[in-house]
Amino acid sequence: MQVPETDVTWTYSLLTASESKASARTGTPPTNAAELVGVDGSNNGGIQPFPGFRELHRFAPELANNTYGGISFTSSNPYTSLAHRSRVVDFWSFSVIAGASTRVFGYVYLIRRPNDMTTPTCNNAYDLMMEFYAPNGSTTPQFRTILLQENIQPGAASLLADQGKAVMSVETTGKAVYIFRRGVPPIAVYFKVVSTSSTPATLVSPAGPGIMPKATLFSGTFGTSSTHNLAPAAPLTTPFPNPTTGGNPLGSVVFARTTTTPNQPAGATISNFETAPVQLAGTYSLAVQFEDTRSGRKSQLTTNIELTFTGGSNAFLIDGIYNNDYYDTLNIYRSVRTGNAAGAYTSGILQLEAQITLSSYITTTLPVSGGTLPSGSNIKYFRYAYQLTDSALVMQDVFLDKPSYSTEMPKGGAGALLDGTMLVGNISESASDLTGTGETRWSAGGADSPELFTASGIYKPSNVGDAVTCFKRTGQIMAGLTRNGVQIFNKDNGFVRVLAAHQGYGVTGPYAATTVGPVTYFMNYRGLKAIYPDGRLDDVQAINQLVSDQWYSGTTGAQELSKVSMAFDPATLCMYILNPTRQQAVQMWFATGVVSELQDMSFAKVTQGWWEDADGQLVPRALFLFNAPLPDVVTNTAFRPAVYMPCRTYGDKSYPEAGTDPVLTMLDCESGHYSTPDTITTSSYTFYDDTCTLQTRTNKAFTVSDGAKNPFTNSASVAVRMIGASVYVMFSSSKNNYGSKSVVLDANGSQIVLGAVQPRTNTTTPVVTGTIVLDPVFVRWVGAPMRLAESKDEEFVVKQPTSVGAVFTDVEVTAGKEGDYRYWYAGIYRENEDTPILEDVPLDTSGALINKSIQRGDTPNWVAFGKHGILGQWFSPFVETWVPNLKYRLVGVQVKGRILPTDRTRRTY
Repeated sequence: MQVPETDVTWTYSLLTASESKASARTGTPPTNAAELVGVDGSNNGGIQPFPGFRELHRFAPELANNTYGGISFTSSNPYTSLAHRSRVVDFWSFSVIAGASTRVFGYVYLIRRPNDMTTPTCNNAYDLMMEFYAPNGSTTPQFRTILLQENIQPGAASLLADQGKAVMSVETTGKAVYIFRRGVPPIAVYFKVVSTSSTPATLVSPAGPGIMPKATLFSGTFGTSSTHNLAPAAPLTTPFPNPTTGGNPLGSVVFARTTTTPNQPAGATISNFETAPVQLAGTYSLAVQFEDTRSGRKSQLTTNIELTFTGGSNAFLIDGIYNNDYYDTLNIYRSVRTGNAAGAYTSGILQLEAQITLSSYITTTLPVSGGTLPSGSNIKYFRYAYQLTDSALVMQDVFLDKPSYSTEMPKGGAGALLDGTMLVGNISESASDLTGTGETRWSAGGADSPELFTASGIYKPSNVGDAVTCFKRTGQIMAGLTRNGVQIFNKDNGFVRVLAAHQGYGVTGPYAATTVGPVTYFMNYRGLKAIYPDGRLDDVQAINQLVSDQWYSGTTGAQELSKVSMAFDPATLCMYILNPTRQQAVQMWFATGVVSELQDMSFAKVTQGWWEDADGQLVPRALFLFNAPLPDVVTNTAFRPAVYMPCRTYGDKSYPEAGTDPVLTMLDCESGHYSTPDTITTSSYTFYDDTCTLQTRTNKAFTVSDGAKNPFTNSASVAVRMIGASVYVMFSSSKNNYGSKSVVLDANGSQIVLGAVQPRTNTTTPVVTGTIVLDPVFVRWVGAPMRLAESKDEEFVVKQPTSVGAVFTDVEVTAGKEGDYRYWYAGIYRENEDTPILEDVPLDTSGALINKSIQRGDTPNWVAFGKHGILGQWFSPFVETWVPNLKYRLVGVQVKGRILPTDRTRRTY
């Protein structure tokens, strides 16, 4: 294209900036940014830094004991002295009700045992723990730690663990927490309100209904001197086996009839016996089902016991024994007299005689002979007399479920509750067995009984092995996301219907999906997809290029995407897509439609969970799991893995730097954030990698101090919150070092240890020199390619950018707390290259750095690239900052340069 040489100014308005990575940088629409990092997208009006994250909770595995529930370690607690070197590899948040109205919330987490770095010895084993917030030890709620399962081996651990293969999930039913792990029977935890200062947890392991309760019939008429024989002749067994002994049913009953003139039977007095009606001679079918109102769980229905008698009328009664830890209610069923109806067929129609609270009918003993009743603090006895005649019974509820259930819940890793029915997918006999049929099973649909599974509640996909990786509620349906498509589950009148759809559009991992309103978003190998309640599938194109060309690149791309997690934060209306492998996250702000990214994301997982607000209400938030970069290197014994959430506003921190306003850092630490340390020395460190191989990084770290203290604080307790934070070079003798980044591997009151970013795999030596800043929010804007709006031959116009200018507004710093430097950094990218072809900082006429070039208004401090710049067709400008505790809005960027005529002498014709 032949054009005259012309001076040109390319202007970018950032008032409504939003990132688009639907294509390569050269294809970015002029109205979008090619990259937008570290910004608060909750409102428009210019780019302002993201307010960072707030610390919510530090885990305490060293406090695990069975005082408040759970189990005990087989040997000593392995975290007692080394908890600071542990690593939480996976976690889930829950909230349930204990008793009538006591709210209990907390975390279920899988933690890797700490290595012994003195010997040294690798300890590649995991424990499943729970920390819950409830009144225990006082009327004021506090967190307590319990152990649920111990010494889980690597292959049986979560996919986020080293060498882990098990899909895991946690689901709640309102009163109970169900924990699923592929290849292992699920477990359940619920909470009992013992007093205003005691709310212990009860562990049900495995979580199924267990062995069917034992039911027998007393032979003959139970009179005033009758007893239950505890040592009957073979093949009969005792009618009351110990309900606290493993392998025995948790409850047992004996059905009996009294004489024609009812008298109080032997053993104890029960309040309802005098009102028990007599039943006409004939045949009746009797059964019971135990229930626990504290957890909502039920036992299997007992075998139907046929009671037949002639020659008079008798009253009916039940004697029973049960484990009070597991049940507190009894559902009593019987049929009408079969002679009045349709014979044997009527025996199968059981109607609810009564639902009783067992504590109201407890007796101190039962009349027995031939032995001694089992006894213990959790063993209770009861007696009840039937109260309804047949004419009253026919008006009661009918037992609609199947009478026979599996003793255990399916060994699946994906569980979800659909309108009272528990769906379980990813079923296998072992965590490492990936050859299952892909079936999904569901619990009985007639009542809210998530632990009761029948043989008929099953779906087997036509594509064998296409198991559900995770379930997500999508409006009125449940979307079962598989690695190859979507299975849509719908419940109608108690029946579950399944439809397989969208083959080829599978999810990348068990946590790579989240629901926003009625729409479920999930990560596919080619980008982000959305599924609607009517089953429609849509393509969210905003990050397709990022996913396909970066996250899914190379031989480990599939493994990288399997660890991606997603969650929606209702408080900020922002959806987070976290890639822990790259310490990067994508943000989608639903209030403004802005798409942005975050770097320096030192988190392992994001999930939606619960947080108690200042007014005492539990609110749903996006929660992030935080670990030390290298737990083996940590020496500060106060450090623990933690949970963070996004800050809603500037200063929304648990530990703000004293006297600082605005508070604007990535993590949450009350230390100082600027330092020019006087001592920077090389150091080495060792750690165990994912395969338990000892690795040594010789002279790959720096130990930094200032005046024999930590350069940012002299408090070891404050330094704990520095571990995992990023450190940037703010100023040094060489401009090439500006913006160099390292990460805090260890910190105490006297020093910090800085290593390379992602030190488990990165063997480079970080740059640490001059003035450094702790934990800033890294902000970057990369514009769309520089274009000429009036030109239709854009690709043939030669451009020569020479300088970049920026306009800032609302610049706020803290008086007396500001560092010496407050500058911005800019440059030019050519085409789709990863490294800038031009970059610099604002300099004065002598070539010295302008320390505080971020100023309100149209600053005269431009970034210049020399008189001639560089020639080319495709250029994109960028602006970066890494300044802690600095609030501003970047509202516009200009690039000055020229366009040049085409040189015909270079053509081939």
